Amino acid sequence: MSQRLGGARVRRLLAGLLLLAPAARAEFTLRSEVDAHKLGVQDQLQLTLTVEGSGAPDEIPLPTLVNLDVVAGPFQSTQVSIINGRMSQSRSYSYVLQPRSVGKAEVGVARTGGQSAPAIAIEVVAGRLRQGEPQRQDPLGRDLGDPLEELFGRRRPAEAPRLLMEAQPSRTQLKVGEPLVLTYWLYTQVSVGDLQFKEAPQYSGFWVEDLERPTTPPSGEPATVEGNSYRRFPLVKKLLFPTRAGKLTIPATPFRIGIVRQGFFDSGGVVERATKPVTVEVEPLPEAPGFSGAVGRFRATASLDREAVPLGEAATLRFRVEGTGNLKWIDRGPSLALPGVKVFPPQSKSDLRTTPQGIAGWRTWEFVVVPETSGVVEIQPLAFSYFDPAEGRIVTSETAPLALRVEGGSAAAGLAGAPLASAVARATGALPLRSDLGKPAAKVLSSRALLALTGVALLLHVGLWGLNRLRGGVARGVGRTASSRSIRNALRDLERAAREPMSKEQAASLVEKALDEAFGAIEDADESERARLVRALLDDVRFVRYAPQLGDYSDKLKDLAARAAEAVRRWS
Repeated sequence: MSQRLGGARVRRLLAGLLLLAPAARAEFTLRSEVDAHKLGVQDQLQLTLTVEGSGAPDEIPLPTLVNLDVVAGPFQSTQVSIINGRMSQSRSYSYVLQPRSVGKAEVGVARTGGQSAPAIAIEVVAGRLRQGEPQRQDPLGRDLGDPLEELFGRRRPAEAPRLLMEAQPSRTQLKVGEPLVLTYWLYTQVSVGDLQFKEAPQYSGFWVEDLERPTTPPSGEPATVEGNSYRRFPLVKKLLFPTRAGKLTIPATPFRIGIVRQGFFDSGGVVERATKPVTVEVEPLPEAPGFSGAVGRFRATASLDREAVPLGEAATLRFRVEGTGNLKWIDRGPSLALPGVKVFPPQSKSDLRTTPQGIAGWRTWEFVVVPETSGVVEIQPLAFSYFDPAEGRIVTSETAPLALRVEGGSAAAGLAGAPLASAVARATGALPLRSDLGKPAAKVLSSRALLALTGVALLLHVGLWGLNRLRGGVARGVGRTASSRSIRNALRDLERAAREPMSKEQAASLVEKALDEAFGAIEDADESERARLVRALLDDVRFVRYAPQLGDYSDKLKDLAARAAEAVRRWS
């Protein structure tokens, strides 16, 4: 017994969504049929090409026509049936043909996918054989209509196509931050050629992610609604995370659906259908100190890229969170403060993918740490708290403690092997000049010579004070006044850092050296505009110098060199 699937014509959904998954191998037959073998030259002929089975090509070429012209078509329809629990389908292409003249006509051999159907001979006579029967009348003389009109259904009252849209949530009760999958279903009894949102869906109170669509079209499944049989198809799936507690409603979503033409005199059409509103109950999350708002299942780990560093060199501390849940909500790493260590702002990296269970993958924050004293830096366990829906409580994941050994006396080399003093500059409040590092100690002077030099220095100091007063004075807190030679050297180094190819460490060291050459030591207590500017430049330069090599820093270094040159010209 054959069971028709709601109208028996279901075609494609959303540009290629097929009813049936392709079979493993091609097994189909091809038929070529006409509705008459003899007709008048003024009559029209219907040609139907049909493939039945699986694995048939998408198109059937029109056979060679002799003494016939195509006046309409092709009209395509798909027939699906279930017989003894087995599903089969057939696809038909219909044409309306018009004879050219009296005589012989022919529809040639039809071929597709290695199958063929024989040619069909047709006789064309003068006049019209299908001119028809007289209008039928009932005993009261009323017109009963043309039998062709009944055949093609042109006078049948239009029947609304049976189509439904549904938005179905995977759950209706959950907590803030828990995911739910919202699936849009199409229920149909007719062929659908196009489907799209009439208006953009509204998801107020939700964070929304798109789920990946399957690579193969779904075959659909049978469904019954109010006693009517349908075939239903999943069209779109959304992953929704509620962002607040309470009763949240997803409004009705309207769709515009294109109906495939069903026959010669059926022009198809476009209808509109809307889903029903969806309401979910969202419970608040518990509160706890240090809770990040993460919901799901996660694990936190921490690691150092090395176990020991010379004093002044940098190490990288990596803090990683991996698991499944609302992982995109975790946008900040832990607060990291280590005594005697300069900690630079972290660089964040992630590898995330959207799954029906939530956002899966990992996020990593990389901190560049520069020890300012020798010894062992103890890094205590870092905690990450999240709400575990399976356990119904807040869970804390802690990293293992870490230790970084700092070896004194062999600080990282800067340019030309000069020791790096910037790592301890903030701790001591003084930043030695690069040109002054490594100079031999001066000989001890006699008391008379020392007194004479002190008098000369005092006179020079008074003279310089008077000169600076005439020039508008020197900004408060500057360690020294740079010489013209130092200014020229600083500008030359800055030009090299911006122009010549070198590593980011070399270029950053060169910019730092130029700032030292031009400005000397800047006291921490100095809050003048010049002091703030120089400190900001030094912070940026050191960050680039110690930052992990995550990309190209050339543009950043050129910008730093340009800013430093502008500061030197303005303030020195």
